[in-house]
Amino acid sequence: MASINTFTIVGNVTKDVELRHMPSGTPSATFTVAVDNVYFDRDGKKHEEADFIPVTTYGKQAENDAKFLKKGSTVAVMGRIRSWYKPAERKGGFNFEAERVQYLGKPNSNRAGGDAGQQQGPGNAEHDDWIRDYDNAEQGVRR
Repeated sequence: MASINTFTIVGNVTKDVELRHMPSGTPSATFTVAVDNVYFDRDGKKHEEADFIPVTTYGKQAENDAKFLKKGSTVAVMGRIRSWYKPAERKGGFNFEAERVQYLGKPNSNRAGGDAGQQQGPGNAEHDDWIRDYDNAEQGVRR
């Protein structure tokens, strides 16, 4: 019997990424992605909700996420779901472990505020440095 364990989400980062290091020294980043959920009930009334998905990345991807993702950044995340259970505490849950993170949108002068606001135009040194660093980091992840 074949098994499939994947998830794909697109949404906005709810707060700046937290970068930590595991005891082995491997970088680990955690962040939460807000994903909109819109549906209509039987009466045709529109309902809007948001799901908040905790995401974990490791290694070079984690370092890049901590560097490039900020609160409000739009991101697409693909990965696998891992469950956990602590019998002594009778609690459990799920971890969403990213295998691929794609940064969506363009950088702007108000990074702390996310992707809203005016985007920087070509020729801006800060903008060019960000794009160069981003491109170099993406090349490092794909190797």
